[in-house]
Order: sequence, then C-alpha cells, then structure tokens
Amino acid sequence: MMQFRERRRVIQVIRTVYDPDLKRGRSELVGKIDKAAPVVTDRLQKSCTPEELSEILTYLDDRHNRLRNEAVRAGAETLPAQMREAAEYFRTHRDDDARAFATEIRLAWEDLKTALREAGFSKSKVLKKAIDRDKAPEKAAEKKATAKTEAPTPSVSLTVDGAAAPSPAAPVRKPRARKARTAPATAVAAEGTSSDSGSAGSSPAA
Repeated sequence: MMQFRERRRVIQVIRTVYDPDLKRGRSELVGKIDKAAPVVTDRLQKSCTPEELSEILTYLDDRHNRLRNEAVRAGAETLPAQMREAAEYFRTHRDDDARAFATEIRLAWEDLKTALREAGFSKSKVLKKAIDRDKAPEKAAEKKATAKTEAPTPSVSLTVDGAAAPSPAAPVRKPRARKARTAPATAVAAEGTSSDSGSAGSSPAA
C-alpha cells in the first residue's frame, strides 16, 4: 500500500518494501508530485506498478475534492462579511466599475437565492429562526425570574432541647385551664349546722 506525505511544496510518494536483513518493512521513496500542479509525471509513472499508479490517482482525486470542499465552505463562511464590505463599496461608488460589479453580483445573487431555497433555507424560515434565536436568552431570563417569584417560601421549624417547634403556619392550641373543685353546697351547709348546734348545746362552766 502506498503512503503519501505532504511537505511544503511537494507530495512524497512512498512504498513499503520488505527488507530480509531487517526482517521487517522499510519505507522507500518512489517519487514526488508538485503540489502546485498535482499530476503524475512520466518518471513517476514508470517507477510504479499499475496497482500503485491507481492508488496515486485515487489519492490525488480525493485530495482535490477535499480542498475544493474546504474552499467552498470557507466561501460560505466568509460571504456575510464580504457582502457587508460590498454594501459599503456601493454606498460610495457610482462609476462604471461599480456597475460591472453590480451586474455580476446580481447574477450570482439569483443563483445563491435559488440554492438557498432548494436547500430549505427560504427567507421566511431563516429570518424566523434568527428572531427566535435572538429572543431565546430573553425568554430564558424571564422564565427564570417568574419561577423564582412563584416559588413557595419553605417553612422553618426550630427545635428547643430536641423538641420540634410547630410550623408558623399551623395554629397553636392553648391548654385548657383546669377548674378548682368546690365542695358541694349541701355538705358545707350541713357542716356549719352541726358545729353551731354543738356550740349551742354545751353550757359554759359555772
């Protein structure tokens, strides 16, 4: 299997061959490919087998697609900033160059709008999502404040000598005052009568 090492200006094409002296595989440089013009030279082609040549061509195709995808993504990523700069340019220029630029931009803009619509990014959907995204922090803060306001205040109970005091919300019953027992009126009256009769029956000593 071929290996490819990208250096500053070239791509090194390397094959692994078995070395009987080392009893293991070792890397062997087959050739180089210019990164600025990535094509298989005649010299490299003569140094490779058909299978190796197929691996080289597959690698170059994959590399080309990868670099193109990265460039396309970078273009979409930096386009908003470029559009704002272009808007500033047209605010201060009205010459023939600006007119030519405007024509090309209009044509490209139509293609871009069609691509956005076909991808499901219509104007109404994109703007709605942008508005919802901007309002999301405000809604979260409002919801948090509402939840904090409506949260019930927990009751605190204190303990004295290990005994739990009743919650402030629960009413405290006062103990009933015990009434002192009074002797029946008839018994008191009878006792008074007997004492009086005794004192009256006994005559003083002469």
